[in-house]
Amino acid sequence: MVSASEEPEPPELPGGINEEGVAALTALVNAANAVLHHELISRIHCQTPEFFERLVIDVLLAMGYGADRAAMAQCLGRSGDGGIDGIVVLDELGFDSICIQAKRLKPGTPVPISDVRDFAGSLEARRAAKGVFVTTTHFSAGAAEFCSQLVRRVVLIDGNRLAELMLRHGIGIRVQHRFEIRTLDRSYFAPGTVEGAG
Repeated sequence: MVSASEEPEPPELPGGINEEGVAALTALVNAANAVLHHELISRIHCQTPEFFERLVIDVLLAMGYGADRAAMAQCLGRSGDGGIDGIVVLDELGFDSICIQAKRLKPGTPVPISDVRDFAGSLEARRAAKGVFVTTTHFSAGAAEFCSQLVRRVVLIDGNRLAELMLRHGIGIRVQHRFEIRTLDRSYFAPGTVEGAG
């Protein structure tokens, strides 16, 4: 039996996997994600408007909004109605809902404040309290400032944030490699854990 005072020194980890090694691996993963982030945005711009609608559906579903793909496809697959592309019902009785606007634009073309103002006006007309405006590009400074002053909650999702959400929720990507660096669970070996186990 080896007492705690006689605990042997752990062997050197291969390849210098210490705090510095973990930091280097983390930096490598972050760099790979940055490249993937750029690739996602480029791919989105190359797709059709129909693909963009499906992408918006997938992201919203992954975030927990909407009941199922069929219902989401029906609500987002129709022509815009007064600045609204679709309505996502969040409860069975329809008391809570989110209005959606999905706008696919050419790279570098900002969403003007007029489009966001029209969307906010549509929310007012429908007495809707929440709205999400998704675009492939970015919003003008005036549009972002306009939303910050609204009483109704309007979330703007630009191309960069859309790519971040795709990375976070695994939309349009797959895991190529997975590594785990494990460490000792010292609490498992603490006095009294054996008696309390089972």
